[in-house]
Amino acid sequence: MDETRHDQMSDAPQVVGLILAAGYSRRFGGDKRLAPFNGQTLLAATAARLAPHVATMAVMLRHGESIAPFGLPFDAYVMQAPSSPIGMGTSLAAAVSGLLASTDPRHLQCEALALMLGDMPDVHDEPLSALMAHAGGDIIVRPSHQDRMGHPVVFGRAFWPALAALSGDEGARVLLKRHASQVVTLKTSDPGILVDVDTYDDLSSLQ
Repeated sequence: MDETRHDQMSDAPQVVGLILAAGYSRRFGGDKRLAPFNGQTLLAATAARLAPHVATMAVMLRHGESIAPFGLPFDAYVMQAPSSPIGMGTSLAAAVSGLLASTDPRHLQCEALALMLGDMPDVHDEPLSALMAHAGGDIIVRPSHQDRMGHPVVFGRAFWPALAALSGDEGARVLLKRHASQVVTLKTSDPGILVDVDTYDDLSSLQ
């Protein structure tokens, strides 16, 4: 078992954590992934929230990037986005296509993937544990706080080909609508599932 997984999670479905971090931080005024957050980079802090709850981690970076500058405290499967300008859908599709093509036993054994953005360092353990416990190969599990939907969203392996077919700025919401009968929504008291960092002020408010 990968070292990033809690012992108490050993009987839960195998889930790969997928962090999307190929954006360009235009509203932040710099590369927010490298911004310091509680002694780590923002990307490392976000990944560290998810890592203990999943079997293994994967990170989607920009084309040509190395994981080294981001200081992740664990090994992660690194993928790179296409070199041409991309939207969220294209980035997600490339990442999931990479997982589908992977021959790594850790990926082959996973029943689901937990999709998380690279700028969400304030998600708490409670919703993460609940999401992974409810994961399954033929369902989508998402968290909600005060009737607002957040991240991560856990997609069963049955939905990976559809994720790999997304394009442009079309995100995964279209799948949630198309497969509404297979979506499980878990309520949480944690507002962190809604909090992402778009500006420097957003980051400052979390520290």
